[in-house]
Amino acid sequence: MSSRLPVRIHARGLSLAELLLGLAIGALVLAPLPSLLQSAGAAARVAADQVALEREADFALERIAARIRDTAPAAGLTDKPSSEWLKPAVYSVANGVLVEQQGKDSYVLAESVSGFDMSASSSEAGQPLIKVSLALARDGASTSAVTTVRLGSAQ
Repeated sequence: MSSRLPVRIHARGLSLAELLLGLAIGALVLAPLPSLLQSAGAAARVAADQVALEREADFALERIAARIRDTAPAAGLTDKPSSEWLKPAVYSVANGVLVEQQGKDSYVLAESVSGFDMSASSSEAGQPLIKVSLALARDGASTSAVTTVRLGSAQ
């Protein structure tokens, strides 16, 4: 009595041609992935630069606004150059760097500065308003910020 195992005539599995076809379709689907990841990385870098510039602009404007609030108003402010408004502090831009000069000490407030302006206007309260605008640009990212502060309002 010998028992035979049934022999299967139709074997299940993938042929070499089916495997190669599947690999080719997978390669076609994944081909644009590297360029997509590269552009997403570049966009993330620009967004990070944008956030960093906005923080830098906010810091610089807040520091200048604090100086404006702490400065006693002077008569005829609009007739004087802006470098004399907030004495002893003087703000200037050199080589794209916003610098606060206080006596012998210098402080860098912002880098990559593409524009900086201070303008004064008179008000009914007798304390002039000073408008400060700052523009920063670096590596495809840019931001601008403006604040208006009443001179001597902390006093």
